[in-house]
Parts: sequence; C-alpha cells; structure tokens
Amino acid sequence: MTEKRKEFERISNEIQLNFKHKMFLLRSDMEKKRKHAILMIENKKNAAIHELTTKHAAKYKAIMTYYAEITNTNLDIIRQLKDDLADARKDDNGLRRELRNEHDKNAAIKGPYDEAIARCKKLEVDALKHKRIKDEFV
Repeated sequence: MTEKRKEFERISNEIQLNFKHKMFLLRSDMEKKRKHAILMIENKKNAAIHELTTKHAAKYKAIMTYYAEITNTNLDIIRQLKDDLADARKDDNGLRRELRNEHDKNAAIKGPYDEAIARCKKLEVDALKHKRIKDEFV
C-alpha cells in the first residue's frame, strides 16, 4: 500500500508541478498581453496628445497673431491721435496768440476811440452850454 501511496503522491506531485508550470506560463503570457495593451493605450494617448498639441499650437499662434495685429493697430491709432492732438494744440496756441494780438490791436484802437467819443460828448455838452449861454444873452 505504501507503494501505491507513493505512486499517487508522485503523480500528484507531477500534476501539481505541471499545474504550477502551466499557471506560470499562463500568468507570464497574461502579463505580456497586459503590458502590450498598456503600451498600445499609452502610444495612442501620446499620439492624441501630440496631435492636439500641434493643432492647439497652430490655433494659439493664430490667436496671438490676431491680438498682436490688434495691439499694433491700436498703438498706431494712439500715435496718430497723439500727433493730431499735438497739431491741434499748436493750432490752438497759434489761434490764441492771434486772438491775443487782435485783442491788443483792438484795445489800442478802442482806447483812443473811447477818448474821442468822450471828448465829442464833452464838446457836445459844452456846445449845448455855450448855446444856452448865447441864447440867454440874445
């Protein structure tokens, strides 16, 4: 009976070893498949990332160009408006100077004119007084 038992134990051990070996092969094969699947997924992910990065870089560049164009246009407009303002101020200063000169000329003419008017009024008053005095004597 011990022989049969030993025979069964040997067969049992062989079956266990065979099973362990098959499990080892199956596990290593499954591990390889898992690693390959992970690698494929990562490659697909990296390709998608690269594609999106390229696409977004082009769009980002277009947006940057657009806003740079707007900024440059605005800066040109600001420079133009500053130049126009400077010209307007020069014109305004020139017109103010002319107005001041005309005012001074007017004042130079108006002073003697006012004196002449006042003198005429005084002479008219004197003439009326003289006429009254003359009418009193006549």
